[in-house]
Amino acid sequence: MKQLIAIMSFVALAACDLGGPEEFNPRFVRLLKDGAPAMQFGVVETKRNGTILLEKRFGLHEIWLTPDGGTITTERGLLHSTRGFGEGLLASELNEPVELVLGGREGFSDRFHTYLDGDDKAVSRTYRCSVTDKGPRDIRLRSGVAKTRLMEEECRSLNQEFKNLYWVELRTKTIVQSRQWAGPFVGAISTRIVR
Repeated sequence: MKQLIAIMSFVALAACDLGGPEEFNPRFVRLLKDGAPAMQFGVVETKRNGTILLEKRFGLHEIWLTPDGGTITTERGLLHSTRGFGEGLLASELNEPVELVLGGREGFSDRFHTYLDGDDKAVSRTYRCSVTDKGPRDIRLRSGVAKTRLMEEECRSLNQEFKNLYWVELRTKTIVQSRQWAGPFVGAISTRIVR
């Protein structure tokens, strides 16, 4: 019981702009009580931040729930889609960047995004990306220091460009921290695992 109270206090403090404790989605409360894995989450431009909880896994994808019921879906740590954030990212094709980023390899890749625009229409874009190894970095987590490699992904389409950063833990080949672009409406989001 003490552990649940401590976790709820942590989430309530960290969820300041993603909904206060009285506004928590019932699914979020249930996950919290069940001790679901947690991740720190932020919308960089608006400085909204909080804690999100793992709701579901299917194949290589994970669905993370915000306190107010929005979701982000990741594919092996790379942002796949968002829901509940306005003109969101409906889906992504990430096979090529996933292999480079998690493999710690430099090179070029293509990624494909489908967005929901202001008229509720799906718009697809193709990006050509360059993945660069920025070297080893230590990331301090609650459980201690994680030895990571910082991978940078720069992407361009005909009229958009963005940069993603991934801190990949060397031992497990998992992304423990990231800054990823979620589209022209949301901008960049940050994630950091809690463990």
